[in-house]
Amino acid sequence: MKVKLGGELARSLRKSTGAVVAGIGRAAPVDLTNRATLVASSQAAALGDSRFLGHIGNADALRDQQRWAEAEAAYAAALRLYPWECSYWVQRGHMAKEQDAFDRAEIAYRTACAYGARPGDVVEHLLFVMARNGCNESQAPIRFFVEGPSALQVPGEPDIWAFGRLLWQVGGIADHHVLDLLRHCATCDELVVAMCRDTRFERANRIWLELIGEHEL
Repeated sequence: MKVKLGGELARSLRKSTGAVVAGIGRAAPVDLTNRATLVASSQAAALGDSRFLGHIGNADALRDQQRWAEAEAAYAAALRLYPWECSYWVQRGHMAKEQDAFDRAEIAYRTACAYGARPGDVVEHLLFVMARNGCNESQAPIRFFVEGPSALQVPGEPDIWAFGRLLWQVGGIADHHVLDLLRHCATCDELVVAMCRDTRFERANRIWLELIGEHEL
């Protein structure tokens, strides 16, 4: 079944992710339509949360011991609490890069760029892992955070987590699929449309899509 997808559906689905995203982090309520507010509030809340700081302290210690896999897991645990805390996406990317896990590293660096990391902190490393992945900027541009509505913001991995739960009803997505979406979707709206066009969307939502097709919804 072919369903026409566009801005209205994207906006409706994006609003619905509020409840899904709320389960990922426990920051104070914020305006989910404003990415700048979301990032800023996440940064502030993370630095006041002993759980986050505990994971980061552990990760930093493991990094200093060159225990790359364990350090990456500890940074990942911190970022599950506050997914929009951009600076530690850079660190997670470094840990993946040290293990030659270039897909995971590229995902982390692209997410850092999307959420406001300083270009000087990440671009050199991102270009390195892209080259190791056989990719260049002409094929997959590096996109940075800019002011504006969340619908037009560059997506990061947490956006894919949230939409994956909502649209595909899955709790995990393979790294190569995440990376493909981050490389080719310039905005969150484009991400929603791309994920709705994927066969996983139809499989997960077959019943209500059939009802729409039969004009019963």
